[in-house]
Amino acid sequence: MTLPRYVPAFLIALMLSGLPAERAMAQAFQASLEDGLSAFNYGDNELAQRHFWRLAGQGDAVAQYYLAYMMDTGLGMRKDIAQAASWYRKSADQDYLPAVSYMGYIYSTGHGLRRDDEQAFKWYARAAQLGDAVAQNNLATMLRMGRPYKKNLSLATQWFLQSATQGNIRAQYNLATMYRLGEGVQTNYPEALRWYTFAANQGDVYSQNALGYMYRTGTGVAKSIPIALDWYRRAAEQGHMPSQLIIAHMYETGEAGGSKGVEDAAIWYMHAAKTGNTQAQHRLGLMYETGRGLPADAASAANWYRKAAEEGNYPPSMVALGLMYEGGVGVRKDPIAAREWYQKAMNADYSLGYIQYARVSRYGVGGDKDIVGAYKWYKIALEKMTEGESELRATAVSNLTQLAAEMTNEERVKAERDIDTWMARQTLRATPSGAAQQPQQSPAFKYE
Repeated sequence: MTLPRYVPAFLIALMLSGLPAERAMAQAFQASLEDGLSAFNYGDNELAQRHFWRLAGQGDAVAQYYLAYMMDTGLGMRKDIAQAASWYRKSADQDYLPAVSYMGYIYSTGHGLRRDDEQAFKWYARAAQLGDAVAQNNLATMLRMGRPYKKNLSLATQWFLQSATQGNIRAQYNLATMYRLGEGVQTNYPEALRWYTFAANQGDVYSQNALGYMYRTGTGVAKSIPIALDWYRRAAEQGHMPSQLIIAHMYETGEAGGSKGVEDAAIWYMHAAKTGNTQAQHRLGLMYETGRGLPADAASAANWYRKAAEEGNYPPSMVALGLMYEGGVGVRKDPIAAREWYQKAMNADYSLGYIQYARVSRYGVGGDKDIVGAYKWYKIALEKMTEGESELRATAVSNLTQLAAEMTNEERVKAERDIDTWMARQTLRATPSGAAQQPQQSPAFKYE
């Protein structure tokens, strides 16, 4: 019998020993980290895990980490984050740096183990001291937040710097912000600008937005709207919603210049609205309603108002939708629905919601006429208004004066009693139950 030349000698020996073929192959399998990583990189998860299981059981820290990763993500096997955490820990105990850093993440988020900020801090500190840039940034963030130990802004800045100099984009943004705000270091706009620019040029949307802010406001640099727009646009084109809103606002108000400012604003509001931003949805509704920046289309206006009101609970859109139902603009006229939307806006503690609900109560729009209730809601609206709502305040005062002249003494007494009861209930709801808790002092930390 002539055997094929490629059959290994040790396998021939096993076959001649009389062992079943499958068992012989199993015993013949030689685990190799290099072969396991190669299989992993080529997507052969079954072969990769065979190598990693064998090596992990033998104490190989790298294999333990990759086995944990496969369990953690369900790659080629059943997902088991608790078991994955156990293998990450075995690897981390041998100071395999990716595992050490990831243990910090596990404890900081409660991923597979009970959340424990002290353990998270401990593992991040260990990985940071071993040079891991992500751990250095996360450790600095915990020091900046005072979680779980006392804030230490100067030390946070040092760790942000170590991470940033290794190219960590998030740390570069955080370090720049520390310089801009003067946290842990003296305010230094040139340094803030430098680190924001490092991160922004690598595509970081938060740094791009921050640079837009600095150039728009002239913070530490010469004010330049064109440069500000350029940085905002870079972030906005990556889907950064705050930047999209800022650009839209700048075009709508004329701050950005250009002959098609309002039309450009509508484009950026549309981008933000499609990702669920209620403010942008409301602005689109207003543009469609007024025909400013978009063709006048009452039905489209109502649709955007409804989207913001129903999906985002946005009070201005609730009032706008109520007005459309009350007037039958873009929707079928429905005074009852109008009153309901005003009430929802009022329940959201929106000043104009109180005013509109008081108005429909006074005149019986969509329900019974109720001058006592109208007086009550106008007066509560006054209590809720800010200093900048002078026009609304004048409306409420005017209506209160008229109502007071129309009401009997008994009706005014009842209205005032209802107001006191309502305000007392609001105060009670805002007061936390139980005795006031004294804030615990965060202990000082130490590295292990």
